[in-house]
Amino acid sequence: MNMQLRFNNKVSLLLSLFFSLFFLSGCGLFDFLDVEMNKAIEKKNPKICRKMDDEARKERCLAGVAEAAKDEKLCDEIKDQNTKDGCLSGVAVAADKLDLCGQIEQDGYKDPCYNQLAIKRQDANLCTSITNANTVGACVAQIAESKGDMNLCTTIVADYYRNDCFTKVAAKNNDPEICDNLTANNKINCYVVIAKTQKDEKICDKITEQRYKDVCLSDVAAVTGGNLLCGKVVDARQRAQCYYLVGTTTYEADTCFKIEDIGQKEACYQVVAIHNKDEQLCQSITVDVNNRDYCLRTIAVDKKTPSPCAYITDKNANYECIFGVANVNRDASICEKIESQGSKDKCLYNVAVTAQDKSVCGNVKDAGDKKTCEDGLKFNQLQP
Repeated sequence: MNMQLRFNNKVSLLLSLFFSLFFLSGCGLFDFLDVEMNKAIEKKNPKICRKMDDEARKERCLAGVAEAAKDEKLCDEIKDQNTKDGCLSGVAVAADKLDLCGQIEQDGYKDPCYNQLAIKRQDANLCTSITNANTVGACVAQIAESKGDMNLCTTIVADYYRNDCFTKVAAKNNDPEICDNLTANNKINCYVVIAKTQKDEKICDKITEQRYKDVCLSDVAAVTGGNLLCGKVVDARQRAQCYYLVGTTTYEADTCFKIEDIGQKEACYQVVAIHNKDEQLCQSITVDVNNRDYCLRTIAVDKKTPSPCAYITDKNANYECIFGVANVNRDASICEKIESQGSKDKCLYNVAVTAQDKSVCGNVKDAGDKKTCEDGLKFNQLQP
């Protein structure tokens, strides 16, 4: 169904928009921590910015004030083109001034300006001012979905966003017939999205190929929490996946029990056990001891009690569990539950360092190790 390609396309677009709106805008990464700049923006006072010695900081400050005050004239004081374009874009969106987008020189700033105003105004015609075809498609698709207008989808040139547009509008309107505008796997994906969005398994019946119908049923089961629906899935592996999805969504161990594959069943048990903080369920994990120990250790730390650690037989894993509880509680006395003196002293050392409590080192038996513990506090370094 080419799901990965669609995912990659969407991620690429989001990253592109992120870089355009954030990094390329000339904004300092930590400007939000700049007290003086924040004061200028809050008070909409450009005089505070103009007193700054660093030119780049001053211009970023002016851009922030311009957007807050919705005053594009302040952008004229900015020499750096990136910061100036970002300033114009910010004011354009904040003040809903379309003409300012046209004054931006670089497409990397101009496109987001038109995109944001198009979305804000719910005007798909503005999307056509964008130079990047993918961004145009995403812009129109978002507006089409919001309006539930299938006709807007037909104007999108980029295949992915046109198909995505039809799918979103179909799901919003709960109209499977819109999917008929699509071909092959895109049509199937459209049915699956509607079924999942509407939580309606009957939509899955429109899919003729059984493997995709099974996926559809699994997705609906996951959002409805209905493990009985998984029984309708024909393929054994997909049926197991269905039970896993439902089990890890509803956090019901009984659903995990229905999974035939032991590895997937125990993976399901682990998720449910950790969520429910049920150490008894962890012990149902028998194939992979490491997963069982991880399950018990996680619950012990979450509950801040060493009792689940008692079920861990591996000495190293048992130490990690007890130390984890001792550490989270900042309670060195919990280390006394460790049988091996060496591991016990290591636990005391690490709790002492974590809590920066020298008195804990007094419980270390070996004199040399006690001195090492006291010295370790100075360097704040844990023992592996």
